[in-house]
Amino acid sequence: MATIVTGVGSPGTVGSASGGRTYAYNAITSTGNTVVAPANPARQKLTFYNPGLVDLYVSMIVYQPAGSDVPLIPQPGQLGGCFVVYANGGTFSIIGECQKPWQAFAASGTANPLTVIDSNV
Repeated sequence: MATIVTGVGSPGTVGSASGGRTYAYNAITSTGNTVVAPANPARQKLTFYNPGLVDLYVSMIVYQPAGSDVPLIPQPGQLGGCFVVYANGGTFSIIGECQKPWQAFAASGTANPLTVIDSNV
Protein backbone atom coordinates (compact mmCIF):
# COMPACT_ATOMS: atom_id res chain seq x y z
CA MET A 1 0.00 0.00 0.00
CA ALA A 2 1.30 3.47 -0.88
CA THR A 3 1.75 6.23 1.68
CA ILE A 4 0.80 9.80 0.85
CA VAL A 5 3.03 12.39 2.47
CA THR A 6 2.11 16.06 2.37
CA GLY A 7 2.80 19.27 4.27
CA VAL A 8 0.79 22.30 5.33
CA GLY A 9 0.02 24.46 2.32
CA SER A 10 1.11 21.85 -0.22
CA PRO A 11 -1.24 20.83 -3.06
CA GLY A 12 -2.32 17.69 -1.22
CA THR A 13 -3.53 19.59 1.82
CA VAL A 14 -7.22 20.41 2.10
CA GLY A 15 -8.36 23.07 4.52
CA SER A 16 -8.55 26.80 5.12
CA ALA A 17 -4.76 27.04 5.38
CA SER A 18 -4.38 25.81 1.80
CA GLY A 19 -3.88 27.94 -1.16
CA GLY A 20 -3.37 31.43 -2.05
CA ARG A 21 -4.18 33.18 -5.26
CA THR A 22 -2.52 35.78 -7.41
CA TYR A 23 -4.74 37.90 -9.62
CA ALA A 24 -3.34 39.92 -12.53
CA TYR A 25 -5.18 42.89 -14.05
CA ASN A 26 -4.19 45.09 -16.98
CA ALA A 27 -7.27 47.24 -17.50
CA ILE A 28 -7.98 49.12 -14.27
CA THR A 29 -9.77 52.31 -15.36
CA SER A 30 -10.62 55.70 -13.93
CA THR A 31 -14.23 55.43 -15.10
CA GLY A 32 -15.44 52.61 -12.87
CA ASN A 33 -14.54 50.15 -10.16
CA THR A 34 -13.16 46.70 -11.03
CA VAL A 35 -13.56 43.74 -8.65
CA VAL A 36 -9.96 42.69 -7.93
CA ALA A 37 -10.40 40.20 -5.07
CA PRO A 38 -13.60 38.18 -4.54
CA ALA A 39 -14.83 37.42 -1.04
CA ASN A 40 -12.75 34.76 0.71
CA PRO A 41 -13.80 33.75 4.26
CA ALA A 42 -10.42 32.03 4.84
CA ARG A 43 -8.31 35.03 3.73
CA GLN A 44 -5.69 36.20 6.23
CA LYS A 45 -3.70 38.66 4.11
CA LEU A 46 -4.34 40.69 0.99
CA THR A 47 -1.53 42.49 -0.87
CA PHE A 48 -1.93 44.94 -3.73
CA TYR A 49 1.08 45.75 -5.96
CA ASN A 50 1.02 48.53 -8.56
CA PRO A 51 3.66 48.08 -11.30
CA GLY A 52 2.10 50.84 -13.42
CA LEU A 53 2.63 54.56 -13.89
CA VAL A 54 -0.67 55.77 -12.33
CA ASP A 55 -1.80 55.70 -8.68
CA LEU A 56 -4.61 53.23 -7.97
CA TYR A 57 -7.25 53.22 -5.24
CA VAL A 58 -8.51 50.04 -3.57
CA SER A 59 -11.46 49.57 -1.24
CA MET A 60 -13.90 46.99 0.00
CA ILE A 61 -17.01 46.65 -2.15
CA VAL A 62 -19.23 46.93 0.94
CA TYR A 63 -18.80 48.33 4.43
CA GLN A 64 -20.83 48.02 7.64
CA PRO A 65 -21.67 51.39 9.22
CA ALA A 66 -24.54 49.97 11.32
CA GLY A 67 -24.41 46.17 11.23
CA SER A 68 -25.40 45.36 7.66
CA ASP A 69 -23.49 45.64 4.40
CA VAL A 70 -23.81 48.90 2.46
CA PRO A 71 -22.32 49.26 -1.05
CA LEU A 72 -19.20 51.43 -1.25
CA ILE A 73 -18.91 53.18 -4.62
CA PRO A 74 -15.85 55.42 -4.48
CA GLN A 75 -14.79 57.67 -7.34
CA PRO A 76 -12.07 60.27 -7.95
CA GLY A 77 -13.94 63.04 -6.08
CA GLN A 78 -15.07 60.74 -3.23
CA LEU A 79 -12.17 58.70 -1.85
CA GLY A 80 -13.60 57.84 1.58
CA GLY A 81 -12.99 54.16 2.31
CA CYS A 82 -10.12 53.94 -0.21
CA PHE A 83 -6.44 53.17 0.21
CA VAL A 84 -3.96 54.48 -2.35
CA VAL A 85 -1.52 52.08 -4.04
CA TYR A 86 1.15 54.39 -5.39
CA ALA A 87 2.50 54.03 -8.93
CA ASN A 88 5.90 52.58 -9.86
CA GLY A 89 5.94 49.61 -7.49
CA GLY A 90 3.75 50.78 -4.62
CA THR A 91 2.32 48.10 -2.34
CA PHE A 92 -0.47 48.01 0.20
CA SER A 93 -1.16 45.02 2.47
CA ILE A 94 -3.97 44.22 4.87
CA ILE A 95 -3.60 41.48 7.47
CA GLY A 96 -6.57 40.10 9.40
CA GLU A 97 -10.02 41.53 8.70
CA CYS A 98 -9.97 41.51 4.89
CA GLN A 99 -12.37 38.71 3.90
CA LYS A 100 -14.93 40.81 2.00
CA PRO A 101 -14.59 41.47 -1.76
CA TRP A 102 -12.30 44.32 -2.89
CA GLN A 103 -12.39 46.71 -5.84
CA ALA A 104 -10.01 49.16 -7.53
CA PHE A 105 -10.02 52.17 -9.82
CA ALA A 106 -7.28 54.33 -11.31
CA ALA A 107 -6.48 58.01 -10.88
CA SER A 108 -6.49 58.26 -14.69
CA GLY A 109 -6.39 56.17 -17.85
CA THR A 110 -7.89 52.88 -18.95
CA ALA A 111 -5.09 50.29 -19.13
CA ASN A 112 -3.52 50.31 -15.68
CA PRO A 113 -1.97 47.12 -14.23
CA LEU A 114 -2.50 45.73 -10.73
CA THR A 115 -1.33 42.50 -9.08
CA VAL A 116 -3.27 41.15 -6.09
CA ILE A 117 -2.01 38.40 -3.78
CA ASP A 118 -4.71 36.70 -1.71
CA SER A 119 -3.32 34.48 1.08
CA ASN A 120 -5.07 32.13 3.48
CA VAL A 121 -2.00 31.82 5.74
